[in-house]
Amino acid sequence: MGNLHRTQIYIEEDQMHQLKLEAEREHLAVSKLIRHAIDRLLKTRANNIDWDRDPLTKAIGKIKLTVTNAAVDHDHYLYGRRKRR
Repeated sequence: MGNLHRTQIYIEEDQMHQLKLEAEREHLAVSKLIRHAIDRLLKTRANNIDWDRDPLTKAIGKIKLTVTNAAVDHDHYLYGRRKRR
């Protein structure tokens, strides 16, 4: 597990009651149950991205660069300054 960040949320009393029941059934802490639910939500959203409608995806292969080091020196080409080393 990575670094955890403390946060505070407000939930309805009935939601908390249901979370506690579910956490007890799963033998998990409520906080871990919430993290699992967030993971499922984010994975579902990531899987539902319509890449065919994404403007950056549409640009793949259509941009012709005259430089060969764009990946390394992108700051210079985008913002006019060299990458910090």
